[in-house]
Amino acid sequence: MPDTCHLRVQITLLAPLARGPRTPQSTEFRTVLVSSGRQHFTADVFPLRVLVPGGAAVNCEVRFESPEAVGHFPAGTQFDLWENGRKGYGTTLAVLA
Repeated sequence: MPDTCHLRVQITLLAPLARGPRTPQSTEFRTVLVSSGRQHFTADVFPLRVLVPGGAAVNCEVRFESPEAVGHFPAGTQFDLWENGRKGYGTTLAVLA
């Protein structure tokens, strides 16, 4: 995990609509975070343990492609993960940078 992370968040992935496999997400992935102001920001997410669609919330570190995005995610902010539709949701726990 890089030392340039901007946020610590808690993320929950939504269960897939189809009864297909629930692929766990255990490594870094890129997604779009949508702030409560409906602005979209590309981010790299680093789960601290395995994220399972439809499973429990997991603490993660987040690094934005554009550091000015940090101002849109103060502690307590609720946001969505977006990838061809809503993939999950989360809450900012702490701003790191």
